[in-house]
Amino acid sequence: MIESIEVLKRLQSLKSKINELKEYQELRKQDVQKKKTQIEDKKALAEEKHEEKLSRQKEIDRKELDLKTDEGEITKYNVQLNSIKTNKEYTALCTEIGSKKADMSILEDEILNTMSKLESVNEENNKLQEDLRREEESLKNLIESVDADVKKTDIEIEEIQNDQKKYIDALDENSLKHYNRLSSIKGGKAVVAVIDNMCGGCSMKITAQTLNLLMGSNELVFCQSCSRILYLEEK
Repeated sequence: MIESIEVLKRLQSLKSKINELKEYQELRKQDVQKKKTQIEDKKALAEEKHEEKLSRQKEIDRKELDLKTDEGEITKYNVQLNSIKTNKEYTALCTEIGSKKADMSILEDEILNTMSKLESVNEENNKLQEDLRREEESLKNLIESVDADVKKTDIEIEEIQNDQKKYIDALDENSLKHYNRLSSIKGGKAVVAVIDNMCGGCSMKITAQTLNLLMGSNELVFCQSCSRILYLEEK
């Protein structure tokens, strides 16, 4: 069964190569998905910064309006000072004016602080937008690269599948049936070598009878422990 074993070994090697190529394709596609996820995360962050920018601007507008209102009231109080006749009323109104000026000072500080925060948010948002432009350009190039790799690998897979067909056609029906069944349940590792009298699949020691069959039988020989197809490793 030496010839059939060699065909099965080659068939298994080709299947392994196809699996490697498909895994490579999947990894390349995952690279694209990872990049897309990174971009979506940055877009969400940029949207948050945009909303924060609007919120900061509204806060500034509101406080500037409050500031103008206080300025108007102080102007009104200053006019009233000219018509006040008693010291008590004059003192009370001066106190009110002082209180308004203190409120205005606090508002001015708050406006300046909020403007500083708005400037920082603007800088962060602008940086994010620039990063997004670069990332989207990078994604475009990555997609082109991955598409080219996938197409190239598809051609390789097709060529290997054509080789597989040649080997499949060279096998008898019974050998192919055993191989397909074992390959599907053993993770593609249906044919294994015997090394130092141990099965290369399950590492169990083979019997003397199995060894004799391998050395002289014209039939497929299976491991009594894991049922894989065995062959003697050349020294």
